[in-house]
Amino acid sequence: MPSPSAELLYLSRDDVRALLPPIVEQVDLAERTYRAMASGDVEMPPKPGIHPRSDAFLHAMPAYLRDADVAALKWVSGYPDNPARGLPYISGLIVVNDAETGVPEAVMDAAEITAARTAAASGACVRRFAPEGWRRAAILGCGEQGRYHAAVLAELKPDVEIAAFDPVPGRAESLPGGVEVASDPRAALEGADILVTAGPIVDSPEPPITPDWLGDRWLALPIDFDFYVRREVIAAADLFAADDVAQFEHYRAQGHFTGWPAPHASTGEALGGAEAPARVACVNLGVGALDAAFAAAVLARAREEGAGTRLPR
Repeated sequence: MPSPSAELLYLSRDDVRALLPPIVEQVDLAERTYRAMASGDVEMPPKPGIHPRSDAFLHAMPAYLRDADVAALKWVSGYPDNPARGLPYISGLIVVNDAETGVPEAVMDAAEITAARTAAASGACVRRFAPEGWRRAAILGCGEQGRYHAAVLAELKPDVEIAAFDPVPGRAESLPGGVEVASDPRAALEGADILVTAGPIVDSPEPPITPDWLGDRWLALPIDFDFYVRREVIAAADLFAADDVAQFEHYRAQGHFTGWPAPHASTGEALGGAEAPARVACVNLGVGALDAAFAAAVLARAREEGAGTRLPR
């Protein structure tokens, strides 16, 4: 990384969107980062958070990627009532520091990276664990994460069939590429090989999905914690992975994932395995290492292209 300059680079969400690598490269980057976590090449303390409103959060997510020598911090909020106010559910900033001196090098909008890296993390799991010959996916929750996941699925399998459900009228139809709009969650799951749940993260969920909603082979990707998926589904999985097992246990102690079993492995460990389980659940809660890796890729390209706004320190 170049030595610190007299200026701080600011990248807006539009800047970040234009500077992200193509989707398949994002999936590759997510997988490499997970494997680096599994091998101990990432320093990533548990993320502290505050909760100013019911079901809302603000989290600090620091990470250091040793191999890439990248140090970054994401400060991110999730407020489920914001869409009704005309505001995004997820918002925040990422600060990238020079790892040699600690001096901040760039500040960028976090929303685009959060959306892209979450879907790319699911994409890495789809490439590794989706049932052989998979063709159909269900997406429950068609906000931003639903849209980004639909794009990743279509990139990985251009002829994918996607059935989508969202309680907000008209939102399922907004997913890219054309989808089959389902009348309820169970109808969306009919015949699905892959399940993505992208509802809100709330303190007292009432998840409806039980194992009998699924077939004999499936990949479940509940990115909304336990909003849609019941513990019986996780117990029925041959492989249950979480991107950060310690973080999963922290959330379980806070009241999420009631009655869920402990993960068999981290996502990075599972991606490196040789098995081909029939039923897989990957609960990727969101890790600062992915934010750091994506922010570093964006920053490198911004420097190459002279993008962004330079601010005096």
